[in-house]
Amino acid sequence: MGVVVVAWAVGVGTVMPAAADSDPPDYLKVMKAEELWKVADGSGITVAVVDSGFKEVPGVRSESVLPGVSVIEPPVEQPDKKYSPHDDVAGHGTTMTAAIVGDGSGGGPKGLAPGAKVMPVRTSIGMPLAFAAGGEGAQGIRYAADHGAKIINLSWGDHYAFEKLKSAVQYAQSKGVLVFAAMGNEGEGNNAGNLLAMLPGVIGVGAIDEKAMPLKLSSYGPETDLSAYGSKARVRCKENTRWCVADGGTSYATALASASAALVWSAHPDWTANQVARVLIETAGGPVDGSKRNDRIGYGAVRPRMVLLEKAGNPGAPDVDPLAPAPTNTPTPTASTGQTAAAPAEAASEEAGLPWQWLALGAVVAAGLGLAGTLIVKRRRS
Repeated sequence: MGVVVVAWAVGVGTVMPAAADSDPPDYLKVMKAEELWKVADGSGITVAVVDSGFKEVPGVRSESVLPGVSVIEPPVEQPDKKYSPHDDVAGHGTTMTAAIVGDGSGGGPKGLAPGAKVMPVRTSIGMPLAFAAGGEGAQGIRYAADHGAKIINLSWGDHYAFEKLKSAVQYAQSKGVLVFAAMGNEGEGNNAGNLLAMLPGVIGVGAIDEKAMPLKLSSYGPETDLSAYGSKARVRCKENTRWCVADGGTSYATALASASAALVWSAHPDWTANQVARVLIETAGGPVDGSKRNDRIGYGAVRPRMVLLEKAGNPGAPDVDPLAPAPTNTPTPTASTGQTAAAPAEAASEEAGLPWQWLALGAVVAAGLGLAGTLIVKRRRS
């Protein structure tokens, strides 16, 4: 049986209240989204959300979501059963979609890249057959790569289908797709990271709090590349019947990282996945101790405004993985001259993210991700 985990926490959610003091922090204001959207809003970029599907709900315009596909395997006793990609019994995929392209109505979040398109790729996450979601996800990744996705968002992980997923991710990368994967919510005392985040070229995303400090629950390691907001947010709850306020987790953080990439790519459509990744890494708000990166938050919080508004970041070589180790006979690459050296102090007060936990959905269980963590070692630039 496969082990599939999704990185958010609806268990602590509450139905959207009327009281303003119960609203989640306005991370879009911190990220200067309104100014960003005057430069680029994600138009022309398709983000595939390989997840539990998408349900048409208040807060997400239908024109922002493509037809997509369902890769759910039907039950043996119902071999002809069909599943619509525009259905979602868990609400997880719907939440990720809203975080990227939501319109902010009906109690839902405003998406960070409202001009982008989301391609829903539905797996059995949240269903009794969720043990099959890993293998289905591998199918979904290949489908997305073959049908125009520039970015693939994986806000979950699976151990037992890892080899299939690894092959699928490599296939997507061969097609020029940029892949983001949530780090996980094992955190302190039981740090089991997401194997997908360890793969070369995959951007592993962690979560930080409002003060840009790493969350205790956030899984971490050398595979952590970037971080984003992941705490109190508007998420789908009550079997995807309404919006609630709850910790969004690294699932939500990953969706925001994907949306940030969509903004950058929308402004620079001639860039490759490597170049988009490179400028996001170079312009991230780094650790507060002044180090270039650490295992808790990676290179820091995503800051697309640095690229779009400050014109920072050097896209560099189009065919070179920005996280690949530097050749031993050449100096280690440094940030571009346009990058602000004081990013750590800024990160403590600006871009931030919040706590999260792994959530069990149906047959999904929060265990097992770290079992093979020592079998692969993700490459690092420094």
